Amino acid sequence: MTKPRILIVDDERDLRWVLRSLFEDAGFAVTEAADGMAARTALPTVNPDVVLSDVRMPGLNGTQLLQHIRKELPDLPVILLSAVEDIATAVGAIKEGAFDWQAKPFDQERLLHTVQRAAEQHALRRQVHELRNSLQTRQLDFGPSVVAQNLRRTIELVAPQPSLAVLIVGESGTGKEVVARALHRCSPVAGGPFVAIDCGALPEPLMESQLFGHRRGAFTGADRDRPGLFQMADGGSLFLDEIGNLPPPLQAKLLRALQERAVTPVGGSEPVPFTARLLAATNAALEADVRAGRFRVDLYHRLAEFALRLPPLRERREDVLHFARIFIAEANAEMGRHVQDLLPAASALLTTHDWPGNLRELRNVIRRAVLLCTSPRLDACDLDLSAGALVDPGIASAGSPAGGQALGETPLPLAEHLRRANDQLEARLLQQAIADANGNKAAAARALQIDYTTLHRKLKRHGLPD
Repeated sequence: MTKPRILIVDDERDLRWVLRSLFEDAGFAVTEAADGMAARTALPTVNPDVVLSDVRMPGLNGTQLLQHIRKELPDLPVILLSAVEDIATAVGAIKEGAFDWQAKPFDQERLLHTVQRAAEQHALRRQVHELRNSLQTRQLDFGPSVVAQNLRRTIELVAPQPSLAVLIVGESGTGKEVVARALHRCSPVAGGPFVAIDCGALPEPLMESQLFGHRRGAFTGADRDRPGLFQMADGGSLFLDEIGNLPPPLQAKLLRALQERAVTPVGGSEPVPFTARLLAATNAALEADVRAGRFRVDLYHRLAEFALRLPPLRERREDVLHFARIFIAEANAEMGRHVQDLLPAASALLTTHDWPGNLRELRNVIRRAVLLCTSPRLDACDLDLSAGALVDPGIASAGSPAGGQALGETPLPLAEHLRRANDQLEARLLQQAIADANGNKAAAARALQIDYTTLHRKLKRHGLPD
């Protein structure tokens, strides 16, 4: 592990020697500077995790050095030392942005603890920046698996073609919006806006106004002209999520808008041109809706000029630990935690779980575990998987927690027992919801707070009557 770096700034040579010994013994890489100007010059090459500086020095003093650092390196923590015990000076230093202020002679244990805390927070901020920057680069990270690498290459081929409409198909939680943003970011229209809308989140009367805009007086409450999302996305990308939820009347209007590259606002008569790239996504197979007459075939072909399927996490298990570690680093940075890695039992549990909620579920599990974990590495007992959190009384009373086999009669690992128990519980919940709804699957889907197509997919996966 890389040593944390500290820059010690003091004009007293003997004191610098004492501080060097203290922090080198604690595992720091130490650099010294005899005054503020020397420290200012050294900052770019040393790239410290924390600066420990005296206040009173000739030339550039500690307060002035703090002001420079706050301007140039706002995330870099600075701790000030002063031989004058002046509360006003201490308060002023904190207001200027100092991480802490301590008086000389200092308490070594207290100073060491403060510097370690400052260095840890800086390291966490650096991890956040690195994670965010990695999302902004053209090198897309979808995991190390062959499936993920093929997906990345496909996105890099499709993204530079802004005239090509892309339909992104994948289960809930597979990262459809992440892929849509990547297509936008890697395209010639990356400098324009990225506008997203969930087609299932708005009531039908409002959706047309949201998409195409409206003119003043078009309906009650329309007190002024308002541009629609197509106009707002002009010069960039428009992302229509869950496009399968678009009602039939709007499907016809959307098709017309795509064909003419212009929209007519509600209450208006003149079409308004737009030049936005169209990206759409669905967690359902639209082909089935087309065959059933629920989705226009001509609109489908207009949207799916290029169809991009996102594989579920259970089909790319090599990526699970890769993303688990990314989510650990992300949770550490956001919550101020210090979890380092996964123990083998936790890794095994993660890679054998089916992840019906895909990456979103994995992220939630990791965030909970990082928050509650009391050791440096996550163990299997820290992972609150849905299978472990929910116990079906019927399974428990039967004495068969893993698909009809008693625990003492099978060599199956714990993760497999949990996976089977989860499948049995989900199947029973689905059956019960349909029974409670008197066989009305749409009502059952609403009661379970999932969409209709997800219900059918789960019924098929469990071999239940569809």
